[in-house]
Amino acid sequence: MTVFSDRALRELSDPAVLGSLLLPAGDVDGSRVRTMLAATYDLSAARIDQVGSVHVRTVSLQRPLFPVGRQDGSWSQLVPSFTRTELTLTLPAPADPLWIDLLAGIDVTVVTEVDPSGAEAVLAKAFDTFTTLDEFRARFAFFDLDAFLAEHRISTVEELRDAFDYVVTEIQLRRPGTFDPDDPANRHTLPVTLAAVIADPFDLAAGLRATRLVREAAKGLTGPAPAGIPVDATEAYATAVVVAADGLPDGLTETDVEQLYGKEGVVSLFVPTT
Repeated sequence: MTVFSDRALRELSDPAVLGSLLLPAGDVDGSRVRTMLAATYDLSAARIDQVGSVHVRTVSLQRPLFPVGRQDGSWSQLVPSFTRTELTLTLPAPADPLWIDLLAGIDVTVVTEVDPSGAEAVLAKAFDTFTTLDEFRARFAFFDLDAFLAEHRISTVEELRDAFDYVVTEIQLRRPGTFDPDDPANRHTLPVTLAAVIADPFDLAAGLRATRLVREAAKGLTGPAPAGIPVDATEAYATAVVVAADGLPDGLTETDVEQLYGKEGVVSLFVPTT
């Protein structure tokens, strides 16, 4: 392990230092935290309005992650009587662990606008008073009437009316109330497990490959959904790449690195070398 890797491990083992890198002072948008949450949860029913705070609960260093392999087999016997046995094993591969340089348990407090979802009213009524095909077509604009008539060999509006019963259902969706970011009910805490790898020396591709391997090895592992908010956990870990702040190649800025990794759902953490 190089001098920078040792320094990064030492620096980030302090929960306060890690928390300040994830949500620097004055960062009103909380882009790193948002990347971390989006990589861990399905937020389609919740909009993160504000990132309030980050609390790093635990930090552990150099944690092995053992990929799980699947082995399928079958054995058949014909004599004296036919028997068949099928065996499936899901086993770790202890000879080839993936090393997570830093694994942190984090609580993120956010102000969230939640989609109220659901229907407020449902009204179903028969539609059998139409007198022309155009009237039917206008009522069911999403429906390919010509194809329907051809399929059922219908040529007149009378045949169409007599062939089936038609029902129109009107659904009024529940409307959200006025969002109040100061309402305590809109504050939620989302737990995240962050798996960070150190890119030393700096290598964009190597850092991205390392986080991809962590995600693939952890597929099928997810944590419980937080209570009181309609979000589902989609990944076991959010991932991050630790980079030397003053070790970037000429022409490449921290913003460039953060944007590239952010598009892939990976957080960038910059640690000085001195």
